Amino acid sequence: MSKKLIPFGEISESFTGLRGDGIYYVDKTGFISFLIDQRRKICVATRPRRFGKTLMLKTLEAFFEYRLDEDGKPVDNRRYFEGLKVMDAGEDVIREMGQYPVIFMSLKDVSGDSVDEVIDQLRGAVRRASYAHETVLKQSGVLGTSEADVLQSYLDGKASEANLKQYFELMTEWLYRLTKRKTVILLDEYDVPLQKAAIYDSHHPGSELFDKTVKLIGKFVSSGFKTNSNLAYGVISGCMRVAKESIFTGMNNPGVIDVMTDELPDEFWGFTENDVKQMLAYYGLDDKYRDIEQWYDGYIFGGRKVFNPWSLLNAIRGLVNHSDMAIQPYWVMTSGNDIIDDMIERNPQHRELLAKMMQGETISATIYKNLSYRDLKQNPDAIWSFLLYTGYLKAVKVFKNEDDLLEAELTVPNTEIRSVMRASLRHWWKDIQIPSFDTKPLSNALVTADVETVEREFRLALKGSVSVFDYNEAFYHGMTVGLLRTVSEVHSNDEYGEGRPDVVTVIGETGIILEIKCVTPKALVAAGIKDNDRSRIKNLMASKLDEAVKQIHDHEYVEAVLDDEPAARTVKSYAVCFCRKWCMVRLVE
Repeated sequence: MSKKLIPFGEISESFTGLRGDGIYYVDKTGFISFLIDQRRKICVATRPRRFGKTLMLKTLEAFFEYRLDEDGKPVDNRRYFEGLKVMDAGEDVIREMGQYPVIFMSLKDVSGDSVDEVIDQLRGAVRRASYAHETVLKQSGVLGTSEADVLQSYLDGKASEANLKQYFELMTEWLYRLTKRKTVILLDEYDVPLQKAAIYDSHHPGSELFDKTVKLIGKFVSSGFKTNSNLAYGVISGCMRVAKESIFTGMNNPGVIDVMTDELPDEFWGFTENDVKQMLAYYGLDDKYRDIEQWYDGYIFGGRKVFNPWSLLNAIRGLVNHSDMAIQPYWVMTSGNDIIDDMIERNPQHRELLAKMMQGETISATIYKNLSYRDLKQNPDAIWSFLLYTGYLKAVKVFKNEDDLLEAELTVPNTEIRSVMRASLRHWWKDIQIPSFDTKPLSNALVTADVETVEREFRLALKGSVSVFDYNEAFYHGMTVGLLRTVSEVHSNDEYGEGRPDVVTVIGETGIILEIKCVTPKALVAAGIKDNDRSRIKNLMASKLDEAVKQIHDHEYVEAVLDDEPAARTVKSYAVCFCRKWCMVRLVE
């Protein structure tokens, strides 16, 4: 008997698609009964991206929706739920099935470089949400002429800003008039416009895009969720709760479920340890659990151990198909990591703390539950709360500090996130830090054979690097090439004479040869040398310089550069040795 397919692409976010096409489904329908039993008219559920938020809202849509087929009969979705946990929840829950019109909307694509662009993208989200109700509303006769014109403007993506802000209020009123039933509103990725606007403002001083976007989205959301008598249930999902942005002001005590909430009877978004073990057993992959755990586990939501579902499913699909590259970072491919990149670029202290966590250490930080995107600028330490809520960090321990504030011991959750952060650090180092370094003093010193200045400039360049980097020869080689490339053409490992010098460049009329060596941290450990034993480290580096000098002479690099580089009238050659952030340079005579 063939195995069920593993969810993939858009089908992984479609409940009816998963249940109707013989695809493996991890039962999370217990959230439906929890929502109904708790009598929560409005619920805000936050989880990191790709942690099943959209699938959960699609599940709620399939459960609650009252929709008529072509014959005018209510569509029955009961078949999709047979055998699932919600069907054992009791009559009070089951009687809610198929009872409400549903408006499903996602704001994941709502962003722009101006508020006009954000408004236009919001029109697109409204247009897509309106299609499901177009036919019944147009044919029902319940809309007046002006109301029909407004509906058409929604469908055409041309609604005025005023009508756009009233969308939920008007649509729920029309649907109630048509069906005599209240509406369920499901709003997905509500905080994406705010996050994108905050990032834009951080790179454009004086911009007011964030404040304008907050007002726009606040008005838009309020029309459906604030004192709306036609609302049956409202569920809002995103990465963070941002109550301080006034998005939720005036709402009637919404229930909030975030990564710190411990009142849930089960984990309804990410995969639990039991979920993962059952899936691996089903596909005959029990022996891969430890690898899967190392890469995709590590999250702790409400005291539960949780795996990243998106990455896990991709990895299992690869393992089933016998891919040698199955276990790899997938989460980084789902969207940008702008906040991480921005943090690394702007705050040296944050870079170093991040590096410590990437090496398995923890840091202690205050956790702000009602976080504002504005806080990321006004309160730099709020970044740790943001990274916790968005899935980049995990809370190992949570407690009240002496000021009665919530505090947590934070660290990187798993190998996948560590690789994401390492990529961001390398991007910062290679594409931002090195190109912005003033290389004129270095290039002048190389031409004039000012060895002391060459050493100092290399040390200054390394000062900004972080301890998470692999301080090997390739790292230093890449740094040197990046520095010199800003002032002249650089030849890296090209053939000259009897070998391949590490770096050759011509500055003015002077050819420059750099033969690079390094003493790696591993070499220090192997030699039993501690970081504070500077004398032994210098001796080891000096021996590496001897090797570089010999290499330059033996392979006749100077003669070759004079022959092969017509612009070079003279040549200066250097032996260079690095160790962590230290540097020793020797002019080769």
